[in-house]
Amino acid sequence: MVNKTILLAVDNSKECLKAVDFVLEHFPQGYSYHLLHVQVSGIASDLITSAEVAGVADEHQYKLDQDMQAASEEALKEFFIPKAKAEGREVEATILHASPEGSNAVGTAICEFAEKHNPAALLLMKEQKSAVVRFFLGSVTKYCAVHSTVPVIIVPP
Repeated sequence: MVNKTILLAVDNSKECLKAVDFVLEHFPQGYSYHLLHVQVSGIASDLITSAEVAGVADEHQYKLDQDMQAASEEALKEFFIPKAKAEGREVEATILHASPEGSNAVGTAICEFAEKHNPAALLLMKEQKSAVVRFFLGSVTKYCAVHSTVPVIIVPP
């Protein structure tokens, strides 16, 4: 009987399949899985002062966002969902949108989703980023570990 949910925050990388493997191995019975991917927008056209240029930027951004959405849906359908369903598990997937791009916006979106849906735990992959990259871009995993209201499980690379 499924009565608890594990929330897995994933990106489009195949490395995140390790998170699915971890969940299947360590939470085999009594859990359903909710895969969460946060899609970010790349251009903040409201920062562009010219209305004409902002309009063109919005047009291109819309197309880029649509392509990224399709790629995210494909990654969930092709890699993540089948892997969990092959084990006979209940799986749900959600793609959220966050803006502006950055680990705090992504981390905030994940933490708000987790707080709203109240899973038994939030599971994230730890990325191998250099100290310089972490300093300038931050870390979604670190943000969630600090700000999440639900327990956080971090899977090492």
